[in-house]
Amino acid sequence: MNKDFIAKHWYAYIYEQMENQTHDVEFLLEVLRRNTDGSPQRILEVACGGGRICIPLAQAGHMVTGFDADEHMLLRCYRRMKGLSNITCYKADALSSDWGFGFDVVVLGGNILINIESDMDYEKAQQTFIRKAAMALRPGGHLYLDFDLHFNPSEIFNGLGESSYFNGTDDLGTWGRTVSCGEAYDPVTRICTGTGHWEIKANNGESFVIPQRWYKHIPTQGQVYGWISEAGLSVERTYKNYTDEPLSEPIDESTHRATIWARRN
Repeated sequence: MNKDFIAKHWYAYIYEQMENQTHDVEFLLEVLRRNTDGSPQRILEVACGGGRICIPLAQAGHMVTGFDADEHMLLRCYRRMKGLSNITCYKADALSSDWGFGFDVVVLGGNILINIESDMDYEKAQQTFIRKAAMALRPGGHLYLDFDLHFNPSEIFNGLGESSYFNGTDDLGTWGRTVSCGEAYDPVTRICTGTGHWEIKANNGESFVIPQRWYKHIPTQGQVYGWISEAGLSVERTYKNYTDEPLSEPIDESTHRATIWARRN
């Protein structure tokens, strides 16, 4: 039995069922309407997953390219692409592959800046994502960056005890649940680390556990602005918590989500 295949297929299916919010996609479409000339844009979405963001972009008439390293997530995207001739998706690792060039808009959405999976130093990986986004844009093109940004990360990313955030049965009859055993945040390094596991029961009744260990760097507002500037981009607009209110500098206690619209110089 291929436990890796079974577990990853299950996760992709359950992720798509449970991560199906649309408010951030609607906000992205509105930002595009307001800040472009109304013509279809050539858009790249990095880490497109199952297509939650890139499919609505294509349905809105944009010419969309997406890539992701997870073939199980991409399979779900391929199925949703049926009948759409203006979208192309492929498998690639964001840090090791070339992103292409000449795009009008590069989308780093879905909180990917905080959810990069790589053996590279996390802060360096975040900076690399922004640098590669700038390189993929045409001159005058724009980066759309949407990510968690909290006034006090220590209140958000510290937690002990067991919790479960995904559970259910996939289309192959595999049942599972994700279990978090807690996380800890270091305010000096701004690194959050956590452990957990997936509990899986295959459709033949066999049960097994997939251990999970992760870490992520929680950037400051100043760091993100610095990476944007170093990449040759200029911030044109910012949005707080998916509203028209711009981000304050520094951010205040009510901030939990930052959206940045930056232009390639």
